[in-house]
Amino acid sequence: MGCLFSYFFRPSASADIVETPRQVFSWEREDRQAIKKEDFILDKLKDQTIYRIPGSINGQQFIVQNCDNCTVYVFDHTGQIQIDDCTNCRIFIGPVHGSIFIRDSTNCVLATVCQQFRTRDCRDLYVYLSCASQPIIESSHNIKFGCLTFNYQNLAEQYNAAGISPWNNTWGNIHDFTQIPDGKNYSLLDQNENVFKHLPIPTDPSCSHLNINDSMDTSVTPFTYGELYRNRYEERCLIILFHDSNASSCARDLITMTKKSELVLVQTKCYSVNDMSAERLFSGNKNYNSLVTKGPVIGLEFAGTNCIETCQEILKNLVASKYQNLPHFISQSANEAQEQLDKFYNFASMQMFA
Repeated sequence: MGCLFSYFFRPSASADIVETPRQVFSWEREDRQAIKKEDFILDKLKDQTIYRIPGSINGQQFIVQNCDNCTVYVFDHTGQIQIDDCTNCRIFIGPVHGSIFIRDSTNCVLATVCQQFRTRDCRDLYVYLSCASQPIIESSHNIKFGCLTFNYQNLAEQYNAAGISPWNNTWGNIHDFTQIPDGKNYSLLDQNENVFKHLPIPTDPSCSHLNINDSMDTSVTPFTYGELYRNRYEERCLIILFHDSNASSCARDLITMTKKSELVLVQTKCYSVNDMSAERLFSGNKNYNSLVTKGPVIGLEFAGTNCIETCQEILKNLVASKYQNLPHFISQSANEAQEQLDKFYNFASMQMFA
């Protein structure tokens, strides 16, 4: 006699065959009949320069594949990006709401703003990033990463359209799935390796009005040293600007003035601090706890000689002269600063994976 239990839980014949739905691209959807496929796929091009100006992609997917010695500029926000089998190409991609995936490509330059970044089976790349999450490489070699500093007309608005904060950039915190013993498959570029050293400056009349530049002083994403400062032990300071219409402007003024004082911006972070995290971060100070309920905060980590004293003086002058009543927090001692920084980043990571 057969087992009644196994009978009722025996898979049907149709269950043995699982059909995975094919990905439907934006240009294939019925409600997108006006979209031309060739505007969103660059395939088998050689020795060409291609431009996509603001509004031409408008959050759709974009693909670059099988291209050789091409230069591609996408000055618009996109949904996601795929780059496959490209050689000797130079590519700029505006803010990407989702992920950018580059595979099987060699001797290329890529500059982009994205939520997620990943390479596989690539070698000899220059990658300039503003990336909200940890960049990932796999089966790739000689990948050089730099912090993207870039600006053009409407870029800040495109960050917003893609749901990306310029204050969240983990460009140098690389995760390598295929590490090699006693070595690295990647390296980090310093502040002198700006993007236009490797990506040609756009010259086409169609984008002359965009005022494109790679200056650190005007970049939407500020230059941060990040992992380049991991093993350095200068005094650190944490400044938190609570949610306010002037918070971003104040943060940029802080960066400008601390740079003049030879301090270094190590890292920035923008996220919503919950009540429990605020209780621990601010050691139970209820005044700060109430401020976090207003919205996301901007945190800035500075480093350098007499960092805390210098930051306190600069912030005090800014608040008195230009940003009256801007709610803020600043470290009071070196020992407290390190503990506060650890908590601030840990809470940010917990929120990302919550």
